[in-house]
Amino acid sequence: MEPSCSNFECQYSVKGDGDIPIIKYKSTKTGLTVFIADVEGPIVNGYICLATEAHDDDGLPHTLEHLVFMGSEDFPYKGVLDLLANRCLASGTNAWTDVDHTCYTMTTAGSEGFLNLLPVYLEHILYPTLTESAYITEVHHVNGEGENAGVVYCEMQARENTDESRCHLEMIRDMYPGYCGYKSETGGIMKNLRESTSHAKVCAYHKAFYRPDNLSVIITGHVEPDKVFAALQPLEEKIVSKGPLPPFSRPWQSQVPPLKASVIKTVPYPSDNESHGMVKVAWRGPKAKDQFTFTSLHVLFDYLHDSPISPLQRDFVELEDPYCSKVHCGMMENSECCIYISFQNILKEKLFQIYPRLTDLLNKLATGQEKIDMTRMYNVIHRKILERLSSVEDHPHDTVAHVLIGDFLFGNAKEDLETRTSVISMLKQMKSKPDQFWVDLLVCFFINKPHVVITGEPSKALMEEMGKTEAERVALQQKALGEDGLKKMEEILEKATEENEKEPPDSIITDITVPDVSKIYFHPISPYSSHRKDAANINPNFPLADIPFQFQLDDIHTNFVQISALLDSSGVPQELKYYLPLFCEVLFESPVIRNGVLISHEEVIQLLQADTLMTAASLGIQGETFSCGSVPQVVQVLLKVELEKYEKGVAWLKDLLYNIKFTAERLKIVAKRMSNDIAEYKNKGYTVVRTLLKSIIFSKDCNHAISSMLKQQTFLQQILQQLDEEPEMVESRMNQLLQVLTCNLTIHMSADTTRLAAEHPLPHKVWTDIIPKTHQFISDRCAMKKTSDFVIPLESSLEKQIIVGVGSVESSYLIQAVPCIDSYSHPDIPAIMVFIQYLTQLEGPMWRQIRGLGLSYHYSMFMQPESGLLYFLLAKSTHIVNAFKEARDIVKGYAKGETDFNEIELESAKSSLTFEVIEKEKTVSEASQESLLSYYRGVSHTYNRDLLKTISKVSIADLQRVGEKYMAPLFDVSQIRCAVCCHPSKVEEISEEFKELSIELKVLYSLEEDFLCRL
Repeated sequence: MEPSCSNFECQYSVKGDGDIPIIKYKSTKTGLTVFIADVEGPIVNGYICLATEAHDDDGLPHTLEHLVFMGSEDFPYKGVLDLLANRCLASGTNAWTDVDHTCYTMTTAGSEGFLNLLPVYLEHILYPTLTESAYITEVHHVNGEGENAGVVYCEMQARENTDESRCHLEMIRDMYPGYCGYKSETGGIMKNLRESTSHAKVCAYHKAFYRPDNLSVIITGHVEPDKVFAALQPLEEKIVSKGPLPPFSRPWQSQVPPLKASVIKTVPYPSDNESHGMVKVAWRGPKAKDQFTFTSLHVLFDYLHDSPISPLQRDFVELEDPYCSKVHCGMMENSECCIYISFQNILKEKLFQIYPRLTDLLNKLATGQEKIDMTRMYNVIHRKILERLSSVEDHPHDTVAHVLIGDFLFGNAKEDLETRTSVISMLKQMKSKPDQFWVDLLVCFFINKPHVVITGEPSKALMEEMGKTEAERVALQQKALGEDGLKKMEEILEKATEENEKEPPDSIITDITVPDVSKIYFHPISPYSSHRKDAANINPNFPLADIPFQFQLDDIHTNFVQISALLDSSGVPQELKYYLPLFCEVLFESPVIRNGVLISHEEVIQLLQADTLMTAASLGIQGETFSCGSVPQVVQVLLKVELEKYEKGVAWLKDLLYNIKFTAERLKIVAKRMSNDIAEYKNKGYTVVRTLLKSIIFSKDCNHAISSMLKQQTFLQQILQQLDEEPEMVESRMNQLLQVLTCNLTIHMSADTTRLAAEHPLPHKVWTDIIPKTHQFISDRCAMKKTSDFVIPLESSLEKQIIVGVGSVESSYLIQAVPCIDSYSHPDIPAIMVFIQYLTQLEGPMWRQIRGLGLSYHYSMFMQPESGLLYFLLAKSTHIVNAFKEARDIVKGYAKGETDFNEIELESAKSSLTFEVIEKEKTVSEASQESLLSYYRGVSHTYNRDLLKTISKVSIADLQRVGEKYMAPLFDVSQIRCAVCCHPSKVEEISEEFKELSIELKVLYSLEEDFLCRL
């Protein structure tokens, strides 16, 4: 029986993919809608969504999103929402602005804190204070030095002129001509933020769109509906007390102007690297309500680009002389959708060959010159079904919320929601569609239809011109203001800051009690390991005793089997280590020899797609191509399969580890693809500073150094030359690498062993002979070297503090590190974690003084016991030296005892940190991931749950003790190693300002410096 409430009526209920029950309610008094999706697990998520529309680039949806958090009628204090959230077993709140909606999010551990926070959050959204002082600090202002700043301005400065942003915006402007909100930059462009956007406009925008009958509350997690409605009752009464609202026209109801003719144009973007560009080709897609066609196009796009043997990858990437390194297909779900194909890292001389070649390929498919491979299409659809089931299991909150946001924006009836929540049913229908269905779909949307072609061309001249123009603009602004005007700007900012910083009474914060952690539900997980021989370690469905190598098993509630082969790379000789990233990339794309028969790489790729849901290989656990994951000495080879294909998954692992055949042809194609990818990474400020810091911290034999994009660029160029001159030598070295890696083997597997044993009797038996009898295997090997052992002693570092300019980066980035604890079992870890949380929590000291003043959009401190380092980071910063000073003063103040800790803020820090620890195990797969890491960290599988108890006991005395010992060194110039990345025009200025702080940044004139690239 559905729950009832006096003014909330059940509209209808459906059961979505993965059997998640979803119920829609609507208030008869206010028009407020509530969706409740009963998702299992310890986390409850809230998504508060409003339909929003804009027809200019003032960024009103985005600026309003920021101002909502600055206080409300009932809670007229900046940041009080996040202060309360921190006490509700949450870690603050968040929001995003999309072109057609604004969504405010909250996530809590358990429902108690969620129900306390929800009405406060909604009151902020519907009745914010929207003060002018908040607008000044949060959106845009001119500071006392005559420079433009503000949190929103800072955020947009970091992204406005990137290659992706400039090309995407131009594509959308041309795709939706005439009067249409889809063409607007809803984040705001800097010129508008300076000259057009205003406080009055933001207030008017709120009045137009922020109303209960245009708002939907989406709740995912285990929560009782009646308790939700009881929590909302006071807000409902407040809404009614405000009187009737004026008539409302739902956004996005007007006709979208048609795209009548194709548009082809070149868009320059600033960059100091002119070697690679990008191309986007876009068409109009179906209407958002036509979900079957929308989903069919998703499948068609997967067929076209999802693997190395797909048509787009084959014709543009998988070539000895490739056109680009990446092809991506995307769909924007607007009332009339936009579908597009994006080509990245294109060699500049081939930029204008992409569009004709694409047109030729699509025409061949449309006319039948190239047939649709229906076997592969069937596999694509089947994998799509598995991906849907997996996403409901691994990412249930976001998966369900995405569906319900779409229904809120475009749905009108129960049938619309049933369609959106039944993706698997639609995919099953597609399995029976003939090849002509897919050809017709291609012709309908791609052939001889108006389209938009954007060629993004890098320009060093534009970079220099923009740097010069911006400097001149600021200089003119400073001159126009004069000394008196600058002083007035400073006074205005100081006054606004003072008004915003009024502290809420302690009673407002303490009125919300911190929920009881013991009531939190965790996903059950039963770990077993061949390390242990006790009786409790025996799983009757999957005994480990007969398996001749280390085996870790997690028995969990899941529909899949996930297998990770973990190979210790510590014994790999230095000359072979540089091959490791290439090994990870080529592993699933190479031929294998099975029972004496060579299976081509094309067939391997196709069969893997049919037999697995996911495959991945990386340095470290969940690493990336040029960045190691946790435990970087380990090579992780991962396969995820459906239950019935478990034995095939194990067979594939055996083939990949022991029967693979590396060929010069595949190595060359993959090496070129990797090499071309590096151009994209070198344009990203955070990737650059992270790479630079690792280059000066870790020794050359550490995989952190081995995987550096800069060293790999050198290595890949050498390998490509060797593949032309001595291909057999490269193949031989790859075989040597494989031989060394597979001398050792640890398997970590997660599965529901009861279901597995029912499907596959004696499921452990397939592992007993996986290692060939002829293969050298070392069962008892030395303990793996710790990451912290690879850290270069400070006194031995050739470089300690460096800065580089990158032309595509407009804002600035900094990351620095000092030595710290190198054991996860160290008793001071909980106190250090709470100290960091106290300073960095939303509306904590750093939030107020760094982000709140518009100095840097992002900041963080984090500890990595694995590497024995403590880090501080600034990203998307408009005033990096001032942000650094503020952070230094805050840390030193608390670490040295010059600033007092507050008991209420301490309680909030512990509560929000508790949530972050619990969130690590919010799904069954994440719980298993934490279990895997526990083996390498030398801690119990219950580590996170035990950590909650020790966090709760941390006192102010503990913070004072660890502050002096561990935190104070973080800004000791004699101990830090630091990397900074900024625009080339700012390098000299930033270097000089840091020099005044006794930090001597060595200027690198490019990313090609010898010590960065040398092998």
